[in-house]
Amino acid sequence: MQRVIDAFWERIEDNVTESCARVEAAEVPFYRSLPAEVRRGAFKRAFEAMGHDLAAEAAQAFPTLLAVIGEQRSGLGVRIVDILRGMAMGFDVVTEDFATLFADDLEARLHWERIRARVSYMGAATLADAYLGAREKLVRAQAEEILQLSARVLPLYPGILVLPLVGALDAARAAHLTPLLLQAVVENQSRVVLLDVTGLPSVGAEAAEHLMGAARGVELLGATPILVGVRPHMARTMVEAGVDLGRLRSRADLASGLRDALDALGLAIARKR
Repeated sequence: MQRVIDAFWERIEDNVTESCARVEAAEVPFYRSLPAEVRRGAFKRAFEAMGHDLAAEAAQAFPTLLAVIGEQRSGLGVRIVDILRGMAMGFDVVTEDFATLFADDLEARLHWERIRARVSYMGAATLADAYLGAREKLVRAQAEEILQLSARVLPLYPGILVLPLVGALDAARAAHLTPLLLQAVVENQSRVVLLDVTGLPSVGAEAAEHLMGAARGVELLGATPILVGVRPHMARTMVEAGVDLGRLRSRADLASGLRDALDALGLAIARKR
């Protein structure tokens, strides 16, 4: 409906100004944190997108804009409801303006409300999807970073590596450890690897199998794996789960494992005279 489209674009600057004033007065957190010129620019882009959708009678430009905003703002802790509240206040300004302008034109007012409802609904849905999708990516990236930090293979002595395991060892984390460990064995030309489970509260059957798989991989590279820090309840769990420790050497603590590792290299710890 051309008269509605024309009126929307003719009055856009005034309506943007009024929208900014209202969100400032309402102290909506997201908009309150923005500098005045940035706030006005945000509303101007939103109104322009709405104008294009009004002309096309389709929800396209405005949802696309909100998808971008959702991705940008998800990592900043901005609430979806604050973003949508501001946009709703802006569209209310247009509704009130058109109520006066088209006081005797019910068809024009209904046309605006119909397009507004459709675009607002799609915009909110798209914003939520983009926001949550970006949050999931952020959480996955943080989880990956934590996983990397909690899976450090440390050179203990030339030819000896130690893999200190701390916290819960689920199957996913255990599977992630194996390539890191094998790469470290190759890069350091290690001959002995200490798999230190002292910091694990428990080891489930699936995680234990992955641990044994890592040990077998170490053997295939020509190094000797030694499992250290196994406590009685941990050993019992492995046995009850049918985990085959095979020829894997096991020691009660890291110190004992280190002595074995040094012995394998023909070395020993001795007091200085």
